[in-house]
Amino acid sequence: MRTFKHTQGNGALRNPLAGFTLIEMVIAAAILLVGLMAGIALIITAMANDSRSKNDTSATVLAQMTIETIAAVPANATTSMTIMDCNPATSSASHAVNTTGSSSGAGAPLTSGIIDFSQSSVSGYSMTYYGCQASTGDRQTTYDVRWNIKTLTTNTKLVTVAAKPIVGSTHANYIAVPVTLKMIVGI
Repeated sequence: MRTFKHTQGNGALRNPLAGFTLIEMVIAAAILLVGLMAGIALIITAMANDSRSKNDTSATVLAQMTIETIAAVPANATTSMTIMDCNPATSSASHAVNTTGSSSGAGAPLTSGIIDFSQSSVSGYSMTYYGCQASTGDRQTTYDVRWNIKTLTTNTKLVTVAAKPIVGSTHANYIAVPVTLKMIVGI
């Protein structure tokens, strides 16, 4: 039987059954640790982005529901509508939606045609909507919804509705830009 001699760079014989050195193990463990930490950070970021996307989608649906409620009233009518949410405090679950406009715009203040959330809300043209999961009734998110109605002609009005989640965190992954929808409503 033939045996082979393994030599290291300095000419010393090396046992072919020898394992890794301690330094090689420490370097391998450090590389593995960095990879695991990066993977965990990626998962946490993905979860936060998923939550933000869910809130953005819900805000869009809520703004759409509000604009359709306002659009259900003819432009020349002065009727108020009601939107219900699932707030367990039933006195807070009903929101009056004022559908009356003016030539300069009635309701939430606008800045460059967009609802300005830095201004105070206007009664009858804003609501704090309590969103919840339909199947269990658990509270999910509370939304700040505001609208402005500008009378264009006797029979048409421009409706601008914006909604944004009210989130306690100031982390960048949780901050949501308000969703703004516009629609021209006629008779």
